[in-house]
Amino acid sequence: MSQTSGRRRSVRISDVAAAAGVSKTLVSYALNDRPGVKASTRAHIVETARSMGWTPSMQARALSVSRAYAIGLVFETSPEALASDQYYTSLMAGLQSVLSASRYSLVTEVVDSPEAEREAYLRLARDGRVDGMVIADLRQDDPRFALVREAGLAYASLGWPPEPTTMPVLVYDESQAIRDVVEHLAALGHKRVAQVVGPQANAPARLRRELYEKLFAEHRIKSRWVESDYTAAGGRAATTRLLGGRFAPTAIVYSNDLMAVAGMSAAFARGLRVPEDISVVGWDDITVSQYLHPALSTVTQHPFDDGRMAATMLLEAIEGREFDEPTWTPNPRFIPRESSGPAAR
Repeated sequence: MSQTSGRRRSVRISDVAAAAGVSKTLVSYALNDRPGVKASTRAHIVETARSMGWTPSMQARALSVSRAYAIGLVFETSPEALASDQYYTSLMAGLQSVLSASRYSLVTEVVDSPEAEREAYLRLARDGRVDGMVIADLRQDDPRFALVREAGLAYASLGWPPEPTTMPVLVYDESQAIRDVVEHLAALGHKRVAQVVGPQANAPARLRRELYEKLFAEHRIKSRWVESDYTAAGGRAATTRLLGGRFAPTAIVYSNDLMAVAGMSAAFARGLRVPEDISVVGWDDITVSQYLHPALSTVTQHPFDDGRMAATMLLEAIEGREFDEPTWTPNPRFIPRESSGPAAR
């Protein structure tokens, strides 16, 4: 980090290379105990790194002589939510497609609290079961980044981390997709739109909800939101609550397709037609969305590709590569279909 932040910048491979008078590649090989480095050169590099304050946590457990050949992924959610959400299964498939080819394994754990999550991270590191972690569903002041530092693990972050890093970071911009959804509904005459959102402790879910609200206000659309948990049951319950309240939305936007599909079911149960009586917009573009009747208007993402990129870059970080800039992945894109139509009078 820069000195202007009030905290000391982490020692980089390039710093050690400059001080030791060798290449960055040679430093990486020496600190990772890879073959091809003379014993005297290795000792010189290791001593230089230690004198500069280099620790294993700074780059993929660089002083460790062993490898687990495994990557960890911990979800703080219910097993039901994980099993039913195609985003997570696609992300894991993308990770596995790269890891399997590299003879790495993917170790996943599902926990139900922040305390259990912390214990999972520390246990995976303490037992030497993983060489790195994939961090998804970022939260405000996310504690997991301190955990991987303490544990000496490399990581790939799916979203902006709370601090500067030389680890791989994958980001995208969903603002245009959200703007397209709002403009689509505004053009169809909707003046009261509700949101069924994901857990607001999740930073991306909160930011998405806030941007929707901001754009609704710009288009003079009244809005309300109800928090849910990404499950079908949660989406149906939230929709029933909205449809039975005083707000009477003419459209509902959901934070994933699973909740949107369940929301359509709740509307049908009340005798409402989609989109004649109420319009529905999802998020994720799961496989079934285009085959529904009516087909679901939604926002498409690329979790499989994100998983592949995260795994590829994380393996490079484990080998000692430093990343100076985030990697931008394809942005989400709104796909209007049959479930959104003119506002009911």
